[in-house]
Amino acid sequence: MTTILFTFILALGLSLLLTPLAKKLGIKLGAMDMPSDRKMHHSPIPRTGGLAIFVAAMVTVGLTWLLKTSVSELMVIDGKVLFFLAGAVVVFGTGLFDDFHRLGPWMKFAFQIIGASLAFAGGVNVGGFSLFGMHIHLGVLNYGLTVFWFLLFINAVNLVDGLAGGIVVFASLVMVLLSILRQEFVIALYFAIISGSVLGFLRYNFNPASIFLGDGGSYFLGYAIAGLSIMGSAKSQMGAAIAIPILALGVPLFDTILSPLRRFVRGHRMFSPDSGHIHHKLIRMGLTTKKAVWTVYSITALLCLAAIIVTNLRDEQAGLFLIILGAGEPAGREPAGRP
Repeated sequence: MTTILFTFILALGLSLLLTPLAKKLGIKLGAMDMPSDRKMHHSPIPRTGGLAIFVAAMVTVGLTWLLKTSVSELMVIDGKVLFFLAGAVVVFGTGLFDDFHRLGPWMKFAFQIIGASLAFAGGVNVGGFSLFGMHIHLGVLNYGLTVFWFLLFINAVNLVDGLAGGIVVFASLVMVLLSILRQEFVIALYFAIISGSVLGFLRYNFNPASIFLGDGGSYFLGYAIAGLSIMGSAKSQMGAAIAIPILALGVPLFDTILSPLRRFVRGHRMFSPDSGHIHHKLIRMGLTTKKAVWTVYSITALLCLAAIIVTNLRDEQAGLFLIILGAGEPAGREPAGRP
């Protein structure tokens, strides 16, 4: 527990120190988010916050590996981890490049798929679903669903713009708690690093923001949550494990699924940006920017509470809950009992 708390504080401290430097770099190199009709800020703001988060997280992982505590000694640098990290670098690099030199949506999708494919090649994959004790192995569909899982989370975090940081902190802290309860201490440690890195960035990002996450940061965070949730649930003895990140990130995931459908119905390009996202609608309803942010955070907190409740359901109850969500848990192990 001490190691997990230490990594959280270390990542938080590094992020607090690095974010102002990332801000200066963004201003110097021109990686600025310009005001527009669909955005809530009125002056250019650097979009390089993800660089501080990425560096803080990676440095913390490296330093933690050198600690030689009972938890850090469980960190195994094997092929799975190396491929997963390689995918993280590809996805983060794609987003960071887009922050400086804009890429088309299909080019970004292509590199996101490459990053997800690297994780899959290392052994990070969904594998199958389990409902009501029945295991459904995906076979050749495993790759497609795994890539979809990564793409869903990467773009969900990206779509909620300035709200992404707070939502990720909520979701990551819930995953820390639930991973500890499942005695998956390494996964808990990684999520603690993510939450600490993002919390330090939020010091400068909360309204009125002086720096934004940028595509580099949102891509990296979405990729990390997607991959770590698979890696954790693959070892879990708890029903409905895969539902936890779906619930905790319910707001951006719902927005991600709904947005392209909304644009298609209106005759717009499915992946073109618009002002129809949840936070835009809240502001049009009369809420101030801060009230819209706290409304979304409140919804996220309630969904995180629901995620914790799901962990205490029996398999049958959890299965019914997952049918409603249209999701399941990775198969390939004995049916889970009550934790």
